Amino acid sequence: MLEETDQASKASTLAVQAFDRLRADIISAKLKPGEKMLVEHLREAYGVGATPLREALSKLTSLELVTAEGQRGFRVAPVSVENLLDITKTRAWVEGAALRAAIDRGDRAWEAEIIAAAHRLRGCPKQDGEKLSDPWYRGNREFHDALVGACQSRQTMNFRAQLYDLSDRYRRLSVQHGLGGRDFDLEHQRIMEAALARDANAAITFTAEHFIETTRVILAGEERGEDFVARTISGLRRDVRSGLGLP
Repeated sequence: MLEETDQASKASTLAVQAFDRLRADIISAKLKPGEKMLVEHLREAYGVGATPLREALSKLTSLELVTAEGQRGFRVAPVSVENLLDITKTRAWVEGAALRAAIDRGDRAWEAEIIAAAHRLRGCPKQDGEKLSDPWYRGNREFHDALVGACQSRQTMNFRAQLYDLSDRYRRLSVQHGLGGRDFDLEHQRIMEAALARDANAAITFTAEHFIETTRVILAGEERGEDFVARTISGLRRDVRSGLGLP
């Protein structure tokens, strides 16, 4: 009985490890959109058996990072402009709800963690060559996590984390995922100051614009033309603000 329990625990651990590694490789764009994910190849590349791999792939499918093709196996989820826009506006809506709740419920410890996360982020090297650095990506996520840390809704936070991953993948895939002419420190400072001042509408507005600007930079890198980008971002901004109840 104990041996069976140990084996089940080991299998579960291997599945978690496989999930974490595959998720990281998909988000970082090491595994490209549409790439075939053959279990026999993944076994060799990741050193994990077929059963934990299939469990990990099934979980990644539920998170929309992988698509299942029936008996043909799995592929890395494709990308599209329509999907990027849908992710951006949904993320802005969910982040807005989480941020409003956190501002309403946050205490001094919440405030202190936001300030500390912002300080750590400013200390991260922003670029690695032409791209944003991995330490900056981690620090950026920690900062945004700190802002909503007092949300107190597990379901909201789980959905928010999924949307963050989906959005992050697009940014890392973009040919323009360096600074893109942006002042990230200033954007983050505005969000932080509004949150600490308990001005929920301002914090939500600045955060939504922060997300929209990331999408604009990604679209600009796709060489679709300035008119297309301007029209698309205008429509996205209208949808985001309407969904958030902002004028």
